[in-house]
Amino acid sequence: MYEVISEFLARPAPFSISTTEQLWTDPHIATEMLRFHLDETSDLASRRPGVIDAFVDWLDRRHPLSGLTVADLGCGPGLYASRYAQRGAKVTGLDFSANSLAYARKAADSAELSIDYRRADYLKDELPSGQGLVTMIYGDFCAMAPEARKLILAKVKAMLRPDGIFVFDVFSTGMFDELSEETIFAPRLMNGFWAAGDYVGFKTTHLYSNEAIGLDRYLIAAPGRTFQVYNWMQYYTPASITEEVLAGGYSSVEIVDFATGGPWPGGASAFAVIARP
Repeated sequence: MYEVISEFLARPAPFSISTTEQLWTDPHIATEMLRFHLDETSDLASRRPGVIDAFVDWLDRRHPLSGLTVADLGCGPGLYASRYAQRGAKVTGLDFSANSLAYARKAADSAELSIDYRRADYLKDELPSGQGLVTMIYGDFCAMAPEARKLILAKVKAMLRPDGIFVFDVFSTGMFDELSEETIFAPRLMNGFWAAGDYVGFKTTHLYSNEAIGLDRYLIAAPGRTFQVYNWMQYYTPASITEEVLAGGYSSVEIVDFATGGPWPGGASAFAVIARP
């Protein structure tokens, strides 16, 4: 046991291990992730409905959605895709969580919305072309390793028509500055999020100040099963994300406040990026 705990507390190289898919494919964890996404009182997995509505409002004002071909990468249960479709967009939603897509399809059917939901890994699978708008929301870009970010920038650029735009959000270095390193453990850590039965959960947070990277690392010990989860997050300034996107071959980058589409006020909040090919 000492060796397991000692290794768990060790500081890994940034983005050296990825467990992202486990969050969305483990049956129990995927169910919990969906529950968190749909919790309208919490911002843990998705923003609250009022903020989502405000985002879609300014996006529609600046880039009218009616008739526009839109792809939402990492669409989850369709919180954004459904709103695009309600405003007349022709929407494709892509995600590798079968659980979230099942919910999204049922919700679209109930609302009589025509949305093409596809199970896909946007880093590995072919993506639809000819898009007027591609979105990737709630820090998905920040959770990827540098090489994966470079790949997705290239793949999205290939998806866009010449006048299209890529809109995504990133977490700011102001948010990073509010983090602190800690190590905790508890029976059924996060109230049963990680497994259906009994387990003991350990969490340790590592901060890489020079690179503005955070890692929440979890060790879950359940009867007959032990596993780890690595949640990496890259934090940005407007200058650093602009440099990265322009290096990916885009012609221009605009930084705006996520909720209003106006100037980002700075501080400990996420901001939106509008990239043009």
